[in-house]
Amino acid sequence: MPIIEPSNKLSRTQKEYRICSNPYVFYRIIVDQYGARLMTATASEDAGGYRAFENQKFLISSTVQVFGDFDMEIVTKEDHAGRLYVETPVFLDAQHLIHIATTALDRMGFEDVAVLALRDMKALYEEFVIDDSGEDTYLSDGMWVRSDGRLIEK
Repeated sequence: MPIIEPSNKLSRTQKEYRICSNPYVFYRIIVDQYGARLMTATASEDAGGYRAFENQKFLISSTVQVFGDFDMEIVTKEDHAGRLYVETPVFLDAQHLIHIATTALDRMGFEDVAVLALRDMKALYEEFVIDDSGEDTYLSDGMWVRSDGRLIEK
């Protein structure tokens, strides 16, 4: 399951987090004077533990698709070693950031409990949706499911 954890990979002068699912680190979140940015991770953690996902091109292409789906800005950059990554400005909403990461991992076919749950919720939406409007679909007891698989209470 993708989780957000503190990290100090890039600098000790800014707040940093990683979004990871064992054994990989997929994303980094940087918080500095310019705000918060979500970026694909290009390198493994220095202290071991999580390693960078091997297929960086696939991670980047899946992330670009998801950023596009969520109407997020896409900026392509290179790290100090010349490796490409993409980033976007974000708000620090852990639930939304995990949803973005889970959606990208789903696109990549990564098997993880959160990804499998998201697939199930999307299938549930498809089962109960009555038209192609993309509107939320009512389940019961005030619970709705969105087309992207998120549950909401109205």
